[in-house]
Amino acid sequence: MAVPVILTGPNIQLYINNKLYKQVQGVSFVIDYGETEIYGIDTPYAQEIASNKITVKGQVTGMRVKMSGGLQAASIRPLFMDSAASPYVSFRIHDRVTGEDIIFIPNCKITQESHSIAVKSTYKLNFNFSGQIPLMALDRS
Repeated sequence: MAVPVILTGPNIQLYINNKLYKQVQGVSFVIDYGETEIYGIDTPYAQEIASNKITVKGQVTGMRVKMSGGLQAASIRPLFMDSAASPYVSFRIHDRVTGEDIIFIPNCKITQESHSIAVKSTYKLNFNFSGQIPLMALDRS
């Protein structure tokens, strides 16, 4: 009997705009397929479930490296003086052992940053993202 192999954290790589984001420590995301129930007149039961827009929201947890410039220097977010020019970025989570792309989000924006700095400890830099049209491994094959 074959034993299933489970993906583990060190095997996962995060690419943002096709550049490896080495500071990542964890990624979590939720895909909302936007499916809604359609009801008829005077009926409590849905007649069908219709597709709508597909969105993905998630969070990247990581560290900030000294003299790196944070997300702005990596061209993931614009300078604070120019926040209206927020660029779309692409996210790709990749399994480096098998070469499989777990998810690819071609249009994504960083919606929130959180910084946690403790004396004599690591500088935590986490950020949330929101994207459209996630492509899973089978979509890309």
